[in-house]
Amino acid sequence: MLNYKIIADPKVKYDLKEARDFLNSRRKGFGNKFLSEYRITLKYLQKNPNFQIRYNEIHCLPMKTFKYMIHFKIDEENKSIHIFALLSTYLNPDKNWIR
Repeated sequence: MLNYKIIADPKVKYDLKEARDFLNSRRKGFGNKFLSEYRITLKYLQKNPNFQIRYNEIHCLPMKTFKYMIHFKIDEENKSIHIFALLSTYLNPDKNWIR
């Protein structure tokens, strides 16, 4: 089975940093656990990207432990996944993540 190539929008690194910093402020070491789970989730996503389409061809994959969702599109032709955002599920759903 061919793995899909992951392409993350450059602003996703800010989402990751913000989430890590927030979680570390809640409990020491939580941010590192979050990043570890994020990497595991990406490996799973590479093998099986066909998750629910939520809106405008955007798929969303919730993380297992942490209340965050990865928002992405699939390019079947190029076998790639473009990640647009990593957002907390506690955020206002009306927040426009498209930057």
